[in-house]
Amino acid sequence: MTEDNLMSKERARGHGELISICLLALTLLLGLVISGEGAEYVKDGMRLAVGCVIPSSFPFMIISDIYVAYGRPENLVHIGALFYRLFRIPASGLGAFICGNVGGFPLGAKMCADAYASGVLGKDDAERLIPLCNNPSCAFVIGGVGLGMWRDIRVGFILLISIYTATGICAIVTRVNKIKNDITNNNIGQKYSFVESVKKSGASSVSIISFICLFSVVCGILKKRIKYAFILYPIYSVLEVTNAVSGLSAEAVFSPALRLSLCAFSLGFGGVCVGMQSSYFVLSSGLKMTKYYPLKFLEGALAGGLSYLLYQI
Repeated sequence: MTEDNLMSKERARGHGELISICLLALTLLLGLVISGEGAEYVKDGMRLAVGCVIPSSFPFMIISDIYVAYGRPENLVHIGALFYRLFRIPASGLGAFICGNVGGFPLGAKMCADAYASGVLGKDDAERLIPLCNNPSCAFVIGGVGLGMWRDIRVGFILLISIYTATGICAIVTRVNKIKNDITNNNIGQKYSFVESVKKSGASSVSIISFICLFSVVCGILKKRIKYAFILYPIYSVLEVTNAVSGLSAEAVFSPALRLSLCAFSLGFGGVCVGMQSSYFVLSSGLKMTKYYPLKFLEGALAGGLSYLLYQI
């Protein structure tokens, strides 16, 4: 090795060491600055997760395992045929589509991943179905957002209609015309274990809590440092849905129609937080998330536009 090459390697090593030291110093500085307030935001996230999200999602996770193990999609002849005709997704994805839209995210993503892992749903169908069945629950939209935050049940129904309509449009626009399913997994016939189902659901719940706490810290720090609502809430809408819709319900800077439109976008898109919760199930099953964010963003945009129009009626 020549002397010039040795000197180049030494300089590169020196630069790398300097960058590492700067990153370490920045990490320690940020830890000292936000440690106090960060602890409070983590507590807020824990209260939200343990008090609201996990009680509603944990039982559904166990039930979804039972459905994937013992459900017989081939028995849903008429509904399954209509489902395929509309969306070009086989009846084996119908359970995930219904449960994901009724039970709320990230249940739909979990059921899609489980259906693919068990061999009843093809990879292409599963990856396209994940964003279409990963929506907020009916109870959360009507009861939590409409009645609880906006004090108006009409708002809840406008949001729900907008989200479901946007989901249907995305499913039709992106449907794939093919004759048969692309099932390539060979795990059909896996045995169901209630004990394993409870263990998996518990581990999944811990993962969901972790992401909620992380984004509670991020949103809390942003709220303290960004004083302009017209900047803060669009960022919230992309990052985390609960902080976005709760803040927008009481924010007087925007008109009611615009606030509702941003709420619908946030609920339809789901936020990066929900995307990460979903990726916990999706990536471990061998599926990819490449179709997820573009489709969810389109769904959110359509839901926002539809809710804006419906509110004017």
